[in-house]
Amino acid sequence: MKQLILLTTLIVVCSACSVQSKEKTHHTKKTVHTVKHTSKKQTRTSSGGNKVLKTGYYMAITSREVIRGSCWDYINAVYNRAGYPQAKRKRIFKGKKNGGPYARANLIQPGDWLYFINHSYHNSEHSGVFVKWVNKKKRIAKVLSYGGQSRKKPGRYRNYDLSHVYNIIRPKD
Repeated sequence: MKQLILLTTLIVVCSACSVQSKEKTHHTKKTVHTVKHTSKKQTRTSSGGNKVLKTGYYMAITSREVIRGSCWDYINAVYNRAGYPQAKRKRIFKGKKNGGPYARANLIQPGDWLYFINHSYHNSEHSGVFVKWVNKKKRIAKVLSYGGQSRKKPGRYRNYDLSHVYNIIRPKD
């Protein structure tokens, strides 16, 4: 009973955080949901992407769980708990931190694990889970990430400049 209440609460909380579309959701063999972005364009999110987003939300906001280590450790834990260990992930794009090539914005989907240059913190390497575009033209996006440096804080949602994404990993359904 507790699990049913927890699952229902999680679904309600997660759906309250997203902007609802008036369009019907399109279903195929793989469940696909429509996510509305601030650019008013529609992006399809795979069922794996949705699982990653819901798991990340639960860990960061609902349970406020702390995973000490790096940003990579935190996102790896999110993917593992969502049911996507290393063998159930696929690389969508691979570039290099210095010199690129860098991913086009249209390649990025909600739930993707991104490696990018963090322009807001010493142009350092950073990784996080893409949530949605805040301003796709300027490449500003809402991302779930962890501050790293073994901080005693949960993951967080922040806006990042994603003009230099050099690796994209996606759940394999």
